[in-house]
Amino acid sequence: MIGQQWMYIKLIGSHHRGWLAGNTDWLVHVVSLICASVLAFLLVIYSYILWMKYSSRRREKVKTVLMQELHSEDSVLQQYLGQGEVKADLMNMSGDQQSVLQQLLLQRLAQGPEEHETLRIRLLSWQVFGSSYRSVLKTGKWSERVNTLLYIEQFHMIELLPRLEDMLRVTSCTPLERFIILRIYARTGYFRIVKELMREQYVWSDTQYLQILLLLTDSSWTRMKDHFKDVPYQVQSNIVHAIRIRDDQTEGAVVLLEKLILGEDALLRTHAYQALAQVSRGREELLKGLLLVWNESGEERQRSERLTVTQLMGTVHADAFIPRLKVMMGDPSFQIRQEAANSLARYEQGLEELRDTAVNHPDKYARQIAEETLERMQYGRKMD
Repeated sequence: MIGQQWMYIKLIGSHHRGWLAGNTDWLVHVVSLICASVLAFLLVIYSYILWMKYSSRRREKVKTVLMQELHSEDSVLQQYLGQGEVKADLMNMSGDQQSVLQQLLLQRLAQGPEEHETLRIRLLSWQVFGSSYRSVLKTGKWSERVNTLLYIEQFHMIELLPRLEDMLRVTSCTPLERFIILRIYARTGYFRIVKELMREQYVWSDTQYLQILLLLTDSSWTRMKDHFKDVPYQVQSNIVHAIRIRDDQTEGAVVLLEKLILGEDALLRTHAYQALAQVSRGREELLKGLLLVWNESGEERQRSERLTVTQLMGTVHADAFIPRLKVMMGDPSFQIRQEAANSLARYEQGLEELRDTAVNHPDKYARQIAEETLERMQYGRKMD
């Protein structure tokens, strides 16, 4: 009791002891109310969490049942995909039902359906989801807009292309949104794709540009090559890569590569050699002629270009390349020396030339790489 009084004195002062003694019940009542309020608040939160879990599980069960129903052979969805018959039940779906339908349609597209079924899926997606997609693009959060753009891309929803064009004009449109929109342009062959790629404002990686270029329709791809000089340098570089990956053997692509090889830009020249080696089947003489031009002054070129040409000289054989390959075996770069020896070994007279290099070449590194290549060739013959 004495200790309790001492504590009261320290906390509130000796002149308030009488007030405290008379109001202790009131303080206890206030504290009790606060504790009860906190407890009630926690119970409300706990109840809300339980209700949300229950609702979530219930919604998932409903979605599972609906998915099974739509998967059945006699469902309204299967009838539509098979016969093109649209029923009211398919058009008048709630939010959760639309979510299930969207998931099923995307799965069906991923399976690579027949063309007529693909067209029906795209038409249905526009009729069911078009208005909600438009609303999300206008007022939705960033993550919702991005997801919606991905859905639009997969469904090829060309009806929303004007809305996407409006989005690009808004400064709040993020780089990721712009990238997805241009991918949609590329997939659908929208006429503005070439003009958009002419702009300098986009700061993307080579991988992103390449994604867009590889998605271009044939007509858009032809226009892009025709406007090669009008696009930024990064796009030009990736157009050359795209020619190689697309295996574009058209006359326009080959002519463009030839111009770049005879041009002044070292990087584009190197990429053009690599692309032409891929697409020049049946035009080996053209590639050989360009390599012969390079053969006159190639030692002054950059390392990446020297390496590429050295590899090509092992594929496109010409006696005029043999002296050049022997010179390249003395290159400062070990990788180029090794590649030159490997290319020389592919020639009919390659064994004799390597033996001559191992003995008579003025560069000791060239002699060493020739000896190593001869040893590997001899070991390979023994293994055979």
